[in-house]
Amino acid sequence: MKVFLIFTLFIVLCLSSAQVEGSKGRKFQKKKIPFQMEQKPSRETGEMIVQLKENVSVEDFVAQTGMVFVRKLKLRKDYYLFKYDEVNHKNGLDSIPVLSLETMAVSYERNKYHDNVARAYTPSDSLFSDQFHLKNTGQYDGKAGVDTNVSPVWDKGYFGEDITIAIVDDGLDHAHEDLSSNFLMKGSWDYCLDQNDPVGTTEDTHGTSCAGVAAATDGDGACGLGVAPKANLMGRRILCSGATDAEMAEALSDESEGVFHVSSNSWGPVLCDDNGCTYYTTPSVIKDAILDAVENGRDGKGIVFVWAVGNEAQDGGDVNFDRGSKMAQVIGVAAVNIDGGHSFYSNVGSALVVSGVSSGYNSDDAYTGIRTTDRATTTSCRDDFGGTSSACPLVAGVVALILEANPNLNYWQVQQIIIETATREDLPTENWIQNSKEYYYHRHFGFGLVDASAAVEKALEWDANPTFEQFETDLQTVNKNIPDGDSDDYLTEKIQIDKDLTIVGGVEIQISITHEYIGEIGIIVESPSGTEIHVVVPHEDYNSDLDNYPLFVKNFYGESSKGEWYIYIYDDTEDDQGSLDSYKLIFYGIADGSDPTPTPTPTPDPSDEVSISNFVNNSFLLSFFLLAIIQFIIF
Repeated sequence: MKVFLIFTLFIVLCLSSAQVEGSKGRKFQKKKIPFQMEQKPSRETGEMIVQLKENVSVEDFVAQTGMVFVRKLKLRKDYYLFKYDEVNHKNGLDSIPVLSLETMAVSYERNKYHDNVARAYTPSDSLFSDQFHLKNTGQYDGKAGVDTNVSPVWDKGYFGEDITIAIVDDGLDHAHEDLSSNFLMKGSWDYCLDQNDPVGTTEDTHGTSCAGVAAATDGDGACGLGVAPKANLMGRRILCSGATDAEMAEALSDESEGVFHVSSNSWGPVLCDDNGCTYYTTPSVIKDAILDAVENGRDGKGIVFVWAVGNEAQDGGDVNFDRGSKMAQVIGVAAVNIDGGHSFYSNVGSALVVSGVSSGYNSDDAYTGIRTTDRATTTSCRDDFGGTSSACPLVAGVVALILEANPNLNYWQVQQIIIETATREDLPTENWIQNSKEYYYHRHFGFGLVDASAAVEKALEWDANPTFEQFETDLQTVNKNIPDGDSDDYLTEKIQIDKDLTIVGGVEIQISITHEYIGEIGIIVESPSGTEIHVVVPHEDYNSDLDNYPLFVKNFYGESSKGEWYIYIYDDTEDDQGSLDSYKLIFYGIADGSDPTPTPTPTPDPSDEVSISNFVNNSFLLSFFLLAIIQFIIF
């Protein structure tokens, strides 16, 4: 009996000392990714994007600067494209008078070519030939139930009818028999060739596959169904030898012929390569195009943007390095595999919203890919599609179902519904962080796996219409050194927030840090309720400094902005001294401080067991409780 008592005490104490991912000072390990994508630099176009002041005409600007007018961008705001005159400006854009630009323009920036990449991961072979992402019955040794749970939605008669999804990608083969009846030429555009037809070249297969995941038609088609098989499809081709900032902004804008409701984006810059991962700054014209579309599109209810978060997790890829998928107004989508585990490539971080079922390796190390449309012929299919590229249009299809069920929802409410109904039932139970409002979050999965049936049910019952608001603090000038080379020693900043918002879209930290190797810096944010989140962990990045760089945290969903917020900054490598220069916080939430939904439904613990974080936090109480039971039995 004494041996039994000692053994029990040993087990309890071991559990008491367990560490949970996300605690301060935790070292995050990474593996080298088995495939590499070359980072191609941005290239100059010789053009400048200019937003003119109200009292300045194009003619005045040309006369003052000597530049040549090209065209007005297809955006609501007055953005214009100018190029330098080779006769008057022998040194290119560098010879444009800066004083004239600052006097006559609200903003100006160089228009550059960017070599974005499709966010698909395609292996050399494929073992999967069925649509397990829609209905997982355990085929191919997968875990039954790890799917989109869309069948109940179809049973209710929702198929995405009258909702249009814009596939911003490479070519879209609208002659394919699974896509032709859903395709809209009106509103489609090829920004690479400047023409209406977005079909692209025979090499452009990615957009066609994304379109099939979102909205391949039902019936006797060649490749199965999309999530929303009656939704309309619009193609916007930007992935080619190089798209400019201006062209990408126009592709994301709804200020053109044709109306769309959902924008599906399975593309982005290469965030990581052999030299590590780099923070990527969003050009202001692209950010403005997204913000304008969510504020004014869809008759003021807002376009819903869905974005793949990228495929560089094994090399340290983080959503907060990206430009599009980390915005508060955007639904960033990660990927899970057929077993419900983290797809090894899917980028991680505090800016994720939700996950979708995609490609990966099962428990037997067999690769399973997504079955969808291909473009070799008008009946071609593939069963090797994947990456976050596939998870993104899957969630876009779910959004189409939500909007068909309740077209009055605004873009914030759609994101809330996705968050409120995400499920963790078939996902790993370890390393979830629970905030003070009982919402769980994971660096790999966001709030969980998208659940189409639960989301549509929530959309049908939604009747709240609160006021959404954005609040930002003044810029906090700090200029303090960061403790060097010790991940347990922090520079701590405290800021008092008196504004009471219920956080819905998340919290943005705009931060400036001086450091020769910015990858050595880790950043933690703690809310007034005590929820502590690793926003950035140290990683390989040999670039220097952050200048008003935006970082996003979604984990504080449902919490109040009011109270004392803490920012902890540490440097995990010796020799290079850094400093926190300045920061400010921006909150996206509900103005009256009320609960985020009419009937809040905090995400439940999937195993009906004590969560790991709570188990650790209450371990000493648990120890005494178990010992008391043992003593009662013995004596």
